[in-house]
Amino acid sequence: MAEEAVIRERFAPIFQKLGALVGAARDAFNRHSAASLEELKKLHGELAADLKNSLDAVDQILAKAPDIQRASLVRWQSILIHLQVLTETLAGLAAPIGRKAKEGILFSDKAVAQANHLFDQAAGILRSLLDTIKTDNDFLKRYVIEESQKLVHNCNEFATEHEARLIEGLCLPQAAPLFLALLDGMRTLGQYGVNIGRILAQ
Repeated sequence: MAEEAVIRERFAPIFQKLGALVGAARDAFNRHSAASLEELKKLHGELAADLKNSLDAVDQILAKAPDIQRASLVRWQSILIHLQVLTETLAGLAAPIGRKAKEGILFSDKAVAQANHLFDQAAGILRSLLDTIKTDNDFLKRYVIEESQKLVHNCNEFATEHEARLIEGLCLPQAAPLFLALLDGMRTLGQYGVNIGRILAQ
């Protein structure tokens, strides 16, 4: 239906900004870049507005839609709500990353490599989610779910490895809560990636 096509078109700029937000977080993490932190905060504000406007538009369409179309429209509403949570989660990384930069806290080489691997995975999942929304491809739906599950698994594995490094004295104690906060954020992204993939597969 025409209304659904209009809703789908709203996702491209949202996912592009989510990808840029992940990129800004990664750059701020690696380079202690104040400019990237500011970009992250700016993107957060833009995304919050875009998502609210999109949800308002879906609500207006839902209010007039016949019953036969409501289930499909509710799916898009649910995805947008999931993306609101994702946006807040990713924006929340500004606090630990900002503290890392402000206090000059160093991570072990292993932790830096793991963090960058997670940033790569997150960016890939966001790109695949947009492709899935555009194409409604069943293979991509399964792929998004599997990749999101891998991201969750990696976050759990990296948390266990980090604890071992901490016990062995291979990383600074003040780095621990910051790394774990990053893992929590990426784990949430993975969990919501699974949820969105399953909604798209319905």
